[in-house]
Amino acid sequence: MNLALGVHEVRLLSGTNGDWRLDVDAIDIDKDGYLISNSSEPTLSAKAESTNVNLIWTEVSEATGYNVKRALSPNGPYQTIATNVTGTTYSDVNVEQGITYYYVVTAKNADGVSAPSNVASAIIPIPETGRAILIVTMTIGLEKEFDLSMQEVNSFIDWYETKQTGSGKASYAIDKHDNNKGPFKSRKDYILFDRILTFEVSEY
Repeated sequence: MNLALGVHEVRLLSGTNGDWRLDVDAIDIDKDGYLISNSSEPTLSAKAESTNVNLIWTEVSEATGYNVKRALSPNGPYQTIATNVTGTTYSDVNVEQGITYYYVVTAKNADGVSAPSNVASAIIPIPETGRAILIVTMTIGLEKEFDLSMQEVNSFIDWYETKQTGSGKASYAIDKHDNNKGPFKSRKDYILFDRILTFEVSEY
């Protein structure tokens, strides 16, 4: 009891009368509480497709199966989505677009469960739904023009309508994308709600 964290060596010696007694009721665990065995944990990778996330991991010697766990944060909490998977691949189809999913895999055999694999993540991309020219006319007569995806335009409209109901932020940042001038990583135009006179959407 109360041994320092680590792997310990156990020596079994005979008693003075030559009799043997073996009374072992526990083995070492790692800092996360997983049993330490001769099997190492898998190495995991994840790849997002249009409607699913494909997982592949390295084979663990003497493993009889694998458990797949998923979370919405790299630090968890993780929920088991598949147990006793044979082979070293799994396809997660219960996913939604635009959400980043995090995965770990554990190997199991008769001795117990390995430590979890590395964390692998993937996000199902949101497909483009066309583009549009958004022209925002300000109360001072100034027109601002943006070439945006319809997803970005719809986000702007959602913000505007939410603000009209009395909630939401007072300003909205529109990414200027390729209209950047100068050595900048990004440029955004912040539009103030109470300065908008009207706006026009021309989809193409």
